[in-house]
Amino acid sequence: MKHFLGKKTTIKYPETRKEYSEIYRGRHVLKRDDEGRERCTACGLCALACPAEAISMVAAERKPGEEHLYREEKYAKVYEINMLRCIFCGLCEEACPKEAIFLTKQTVNSGYRRDVFIYGKELLVESVDADKRIDVSKRQTEEVKNFKKEKNQRHNR
Repeated sequence: MKHFLGKKTTIKYPETRKEYSEIYRGRHVLKRDDEGRERCTACGLCALACPAEAISMVAAERKPGEEHLYREEKYAKVYEINMLRCIFCGLCEEACPKEAIFLTKQTVNSGYRRDVFIYGKELLVESVDADKRIDVSKRQTEEVKNFKKEKNQRHNR
């Protein structure tokens, strides 16, 4: 009888969405810097830290004239995450020295074919428009936020 009178645990999904915490680990995003250049340098530390081996990448050298696209000399020509293998542990974002990859509050869409779950750069890299960028400040510690305020540090240039 107490189950009939208690609080309902089921929500009506399409009409009401579940609230996630600020540190929820969902879909990945590859961040850009303030000038719109990709942060990822294809160092491979995120792929090494991934326990599920879900991340793969191919590095390439930046050509003359591409300074506005890529932040460093080396960049990820191909960057793929197999979302069926990913366990959303967040070790990739902890391992990244350039703060290029983050897990967002967005959920991964469902599908019926396996190939739609391999996310390439076209799905992972955030938009160039500053108003469409994804805010990941809640996922950063206070030490990182204070460090990023110092513009004379090499990492923040």
